[in-house]
Amino acid sequence: MKSQISALLLTALAATTAPAALVAHWKLDGDATDATGNGHNGAVVGSTVTFGEPAAPGLSGGSANFSGNGHIDVPWSAALNPGTQAPNGSGSFSVTLWTYPTAVGGSHRSPFTSREDNGTSVNGPIIYVAPDGNWEYWAGNNGPSGAWNPVSAGAAIGNTWTHVAITYDADTTTRKMFLNGNEAVSVVGGVSANLLRDMHIGSGQDDGNNFNWAGRIDDVGFWDTALSQADIQRVIAVGVPEPALPALLGLAAVLGIRRRRR
Repeated sequence: MKSQISALLLTALAATTAPAALVAHWKLDGDATDATGNGHNGAVVGSTVTFGEPAAPGLSGGSANFSGNGHIDVPWSAALNPGTQAPNGSGSFSVTLWTYPTAVGGSHRSPFTSREDNGTSVNGPIIYVAPDGNWEYWAGNNGPSGAWNPVSAGAAIGNTWTHVAITYDADTTTRKMFLNGNEAVSVVGGVSANLLRDMHIGSGQDDGNNFNWAGRIDDVGFWDTALSQADIQRVIAVGVPEPALPALLGLAAVLGIRRRRR
């Protein structure tokens, strides 16, 4: 019986433990707190971000709705830098999030931006719904100002939940974009590095004051590795994983010791 209980607890622990690659998780249930406990808490800017909106499919707790100029700023941190200062030193990263656009086309609208155009070079990843209504993944390449590397990944659908993920594999310099767990585009080139700017959820530009998102966003995760398609599909199925509960860790460890002593 004890071994059965231990196995169940260890299974639960595996299901609730966030991989080391998860750096930040903004659930957006009722605020912009980083659920990993790593301290990358966002700050709401403006009065047009409302929480408690219907959650994405399979999730609970609600989502955030963005209208007007409201957005969320996440202060710059080396741990959130998808360049050479990334925790694993590789520069690889992924961003996963649920989106529900209520306006499509007409202008650039960004649910997630981490960029810097400092007048001499451009750096950083951007997710857009472009003026033509297509999803786009933009990346700087440390090149001259304005020298972005956008790739288009298919039409955005208004008033519908879509899971969006972008990845960058520094070893192969490959960028990918996934829509609802399906690889929509894969290209080589465009170094997605960030310098000294905040991240923005629900808006774009260096300062977050333009290219505003219209609609809901839920369950945003930032990872310091290039997730596989299977990884992304698991996130869609169960949500961004939560850190393990200390009590569960302790109990599982005790039971594990007892099992080894038998």
